[in-house]
Amino acid sequence: MKKQITAAVMMLSMIAPAMANGLDNQAFEDQVFHTRADAPMQLAELSQKEMKETEGAALWFAPVLAGGGRFALTGFTRHGLNQAISRGGVGVSNKAIMNTMRNPTKITSQSGGRTRFTGADGGVVLNSQGKVITTWGKPR
Repeated sequence: MKKQITAAVMMLSMIAPAMANGLDNQAFEDQVFHTRADAPMQLAELSQKEMKETEGAALWFAPVLAGGGRFALTGFTRHGLNQAISRGGVGVSNKAIMNTMRNPTKITSQSGGRTRFTGADGGVVLNSQGKVITTWGKPR
C-alpha cells in the first residue's frame, strides 16, 4: 500500500507542472476577474457618506496596542476574519473591534494562550500571537 501511494504521489508531482503549462493565463484571469485586456476597467468610488462611515477604520491589520501594552492585535485567523465580515449577516465593524480592544470592560485569560476582551461594543478573542480568533458585536 505504501509503494502504491508513493508511486501515485511521484506520478502526480511529475504531471502537475505539465498540466500547469497548458493553462491560458488570460482566459483564467477573464474567468476569475471578469476582465478583458482590450476593455477599460470599471472602478467604483465611495460616496461621501461611505467615506465618513469608514474614516479611521484603516487599522484592520496594523498592530494596535491595548491593555497597557500587554496585548497587541496583529491580524486575523481565517475564522476570525469570517466572523468579522459575516457575523449575523452584518459583520462586526472595525470601530467596534477597536473600541473593545482599547476600552475593555473585562479581560479574561483562557486556555491555550487565548485572551477574551469584552466591551460595550461586543467582544474579541485573541490567540497567543495576537490574531483575532473570533469577534462579535452587540445586538442591534
